[in-house]
Amino acid sequence: MKKRYLSIILFSIFVNLQGQIIINADQFKEKLKDINNQIADSFLHNDSSVIIKYYDEKEPVCMPEYHKALYTKENIKSYYQQWLSSFKINAYKRDIYEVQLLDNYAIEIGTFNINAVNEKSPLMYDGKYLNVWKIAKDGKPTLISEIWGANKGIDGTNFASIKTKESDIPKPAVKKSLENEINKRNQRIAELVTNREGEKHADEFFIKDAIYLTYDSPMFVGLENIKPYFVEHEKPNGVSIDSISIKASRMIPINNFVIEYGYYYVDVSWDNKKGKATVTGKSTNIWKRDENGILMLYRQMVNHN
Repeated sequence: MKKRYLSIILFSIFVNLQGQIIINADQFKEKLKDINNQIADSFLHNDSSVIIKYYDEKEPVCMPEYHKALYTKENIKSYYQQWLSSFKINAYKRDIYEVQLLDNYAIEIGTFNINAVNEKSPLMYDGKYLNVWKIAKDGKPTLISEIWGANKGIDGTNFASIKTKESDIPKPAVKKSLENEINKRNQRIAELVTNREGEKHADEFFIKDAIYLTYDSPMFVGLENIKPYFVEHEKPNGVSIDSISIKASRMIPINNFVIEYGYYYVDVSWDNKKGKATVTGKSTNIWKRDENGILMLYRQMVNHN
């Protein structure tokens, strides 16, 4: 009788009143380690079906490096099939850096190492990633989104390229007040980037314990490491920002957090406009309200198209 009573108590610890299984970050991290091992093994066998089966059916977001964002499961499947068919992967490893639980969502940040070869040459691909998972009542994880990028400059022509439509980019489906709030924050970022004010960019937007993951660099942990990057990255150095647009697509509000998927267009010039380029890219932004209710960047990952 005592054993039965104890088992009831233990069960109640892991199931709430709504029938939702309660999983702590360490438990979920172990589950993700197993999934990552499955994905790594499938990549070694040129099989994209494993990662595709974890993707959300209705509103998936995939943000590959050197490719436009993909917002349908069909496109994501095509991308992975094309990428894996172009390479023989000899070794693939993921290491989880952290898992953050936000209600019934989980933010997974980690690093990866890929040793592969294609018709051109060997590819050593070391980088980092940010995944967003939704946790069902039974504890089953569904991959809502992923974004990744290299730790140093890499040839983008190595990767797959499939056709996408601009109309595939979803618009925010949240309260107008929240959409406007995010848009204003993005407009302010655009101003600071245009004016090359890297220190203000870091101070005004990143919370002290933020993590920033960007192109051609390892992850930057904490404002003390993020700020020097922005100071250096946004030096004028003879480069002019002629126009910049930062737009938000899908948003997921979660209590004091907002997950936002965005994309940017930047027209730059140098040498008195003798040289010009348009840089486009996308980001996964995890906003968190500070003690004053202001949305600050808690986790952010950016990569180029």
